[in-house]
Amino acid sequence: MASRKNKTGITVAGILGGLAIVLITIIVIIQTGVWATVAPQFGLPAITSISQILPGEDSMQKTNIGLGLKKPDLSKIEGQIKDGLASSGNTGEKDSTNTDMGASGLPASAASPMSVFEAITAARNLPTETPHTKGYNRAEDFGDWQNSDQLCGYGTTRDYILNRDLTDPVMDSNCKVQSGTLHDPYTGQTINFRKSVVKNGKTVSGDSTAVQIDHVVALNDAWASGLWKNSRKNDRVKYANDPDVLLASQGDANNAKSEGINLYGSGVPKKSVGRWAASTPSVWLPSNSGYQCSYMAKRVYIKDKYGLSMSSWEKSETIGFLQQCQAKEN
Repeated sequence: MASRKNKTGITVAGILGGLAIVLITIIVIIQTGVWATVAPQFGLPAITSISQILPGEDSMQKTNIGLGLKKPDLSKIEGQIKDGLASSGNTGEKDSTNTDMGASGLPASAASPMSVFEAITAARNLPTETPHTKGYNRAEDFGDWQNSDQLCGYGTTRDYILNRDLTDPVMDSNCKVQSGTLHDPYTGQTINFRKSVVKNGKTVSGDSTAVQIDHVVALNDAWASGLWKNSRKNDRVKYANDPDVLLASQGDANNAKSEGINLYGSGVPKKSVGRWAASTPSVWLPSNSGYQCSYMAKRVYIKDKYGLSMSSWEKSETIGFLQQCQAKEN
């Protein structure tokens, strides 16, 4: 009997199996956050969810979301908000050498220029739109820190914010902040900042990452809620460097916050599970409960200033949370 020869070659089943493996690999890379970490180094969009590359995401609507909000702890908020507002004159304008602190010890710039009542009204009037979740290029769309015209020509926006928010800041002759103390609004901790000193490619002292500059309404949130439009192109670099938008914060808190919002509906984003110690279902909140109301009001102020939108779920959670703040104040 003649022996049968094994058939070789490419089969349809083999092709489909290979494509399935590739697809699964891509999904795993995106969902675990590996792509978002690596992509910016090659000038590619920082995709954080597989839904960002699927069609029709911008037309998705999600409503009737249960809030399940925890009541904010306002036992500490009176000093942090009222004293902060008083020291800032409720204008949001800060002098480049300002080290004035509220009675709470937090930077005056941490206070919201809007009261809770004003923020509730402004939030209701913000446009409600589904977020534009297609990614952006950080360097091309928002640029880097700009040189601050309020320093000596060499200091950047980062240095300006550090000089504004730290107590006893020390700058070198080029207006680069070398050290200072941060009373962090996000965690309530006190951080002694020392700029990293690097020799031969190794950090020998200091830690520049201990204090980072946070966009209170993250760049991705601002992009998704309006700055993606071509008509807003000229606002992007301005937004990224606007002192009203920026706040010095503990590095770990800033990293945990990340985008600070779930653009896809209710619930903490998968990549932030375990990192968002305190939040509404979709909006990140600082772990310092005494600062949560001012933080939420400041988010509204920034979105109102730049004419940005809120998703239906973000607006519901924001207004609901601020109403709890107002009830406690009354």
